[in-house]
Amino acid sequence: MCTAALVLLSVLAQISPPGADPRAKAHAQGLLTEGSALYERGDYAGALEMFNAAYAAYPSPKLLFNIGQTDRDLSRPVEALEAFQKFLASATDASPETIADALKSVAELQEELGQIRIDCETAGAEVSIDGKSVGLTPLPSPIWVTPGRHHVTARLANADVALEDADVSAGSVQTVILRLRPLAIPMAAEALPKPEAFPTPEAAPQSKAAPVPEATPPPPVGLDLRASPAPNAGRNSGWWLGRRWTWVAAGSTVLLAAGAITAGLVMQSKFDSSDKSCGSRSINRLGCPESDIAAVRSREITANVFWGLAGAAAVTTGALFYVEGRRISVSPLAGETTGIIATVRY
Repeated sequence: MCTAALVLLSVLAQISPPGADPRAKAHAQGLLTEGSALYERGDYAGALEMFNAAYAAYPSPKLLFNIGQTDRDLSRPVEALEAFQKFLASATDASPETIADALKSVAELQEELGQIRIDCETAGAEVSIDGKSVGLTPLPSPIWVTPGRHHVTARLANADVALEDADVSAGSVQTVILRLRPLAIPMAAEALPKPEAFPTPEAAPQSKAAPVPEATPPPPVGLDLRASPAPNAGRNSGWWLGRRWTWVAAGSTVLLAAGAITAGLVMQSKFDSSDKSCGSRSINRLGCPESDIAAVRSREITANVFWGLAGAAAVTTGALFYVEGRRISVSPLAGETTGIIATVRY
C-alpha cells in the first residue's frame, strides 16, 4: 500500500498555483523522483530528505502524503500524523483513494498516540515539549505525543520558567497546568519617586514689608572639645564612645598609679632592709647610715610624685568625661589637687 501510494503521487500536480516558478517545480519534480527511488530501495531516511527538499522548493500539498508515509516508516508517528493532517486539509484535488489512505493512516496513528492539553492563564508564553517548541499560549488544541513521560515547559520574558512532567498513555488526554510567576525586578533608582524640594531662601517669595533682621553678635570665643562627627556617628552612641581624651586620661591615671605603687613597694623594701640592719626601731635611727636614709627618702619622694600625678590624671579624667562632647567656653581656672602621700618617719 505504501509503495503504490508513493508511485501514485510521484508526479506533481499539473496545475501550478498562481505565481509559481516553473523552474522550482521542475527542480522539485526531480527531487521527488529521486526520493521515490530511494524509498523503493528501503532508504527511508534518504527518501525523507529528498521529499522535504522538494516541498521546500515547491510546496505542493501532495508531497505531504509522501512525507507522512516516510515518517511513519521511520517510527516518527507524531511527525507522520502532522503531515497527513496537513495533507487532508490542503490537498483538495487529491484522488479519493489517496484521501482514504490518508484518513486510515490518521486513525491508526491517533490510536497509538496520546495528547497533552496545555492550561496556561498567561498569553504569549512559548510552550515546549521535550525541548521542542509547539507554539504560543493559548494553544488551540491538545498536542499529540508518544506514550510515556514528557517534560513540558513554558517561557516568557520577565517570568520564571514553568516546568511540569506529564505521563501520557495511548488514547488518553493529559492536562498540564503551567503557571508563570513574574520575576522580582528591583526598581531602578530613576524610577523611585523623588521627594519634593523645599524652596531655598533665595527662591522663597518675600514680602516687601518684611523687616530686615538685625545682625546677631558673633558667639563667644570658646574651645570646642567635641570630636568631629563621623558619617556614621548615629551608630556610635553610648557613654563609652566618642570620648577619646577621656580614655587617654584614664589610661594615664592607671599607669601613674601603677608607678606610684611600684615606687612605694621599692621604698618599703628598702626601709625594711635598713630596719633590719640598724637594729631595733627608734625615733632617730641613729644606727642607720645616711646613705640608707637618703635612699629611702628618695623612693618616698618618687612614690609621692607618682601619686600626685595619678591624682591629677584622675581629676582630669572626671572633668573630660563630663565636658567632652559638649561645647564650652574655657576660662582660666586655679586650684590644687592633693593625692595620696606616702610618708615614712625615721
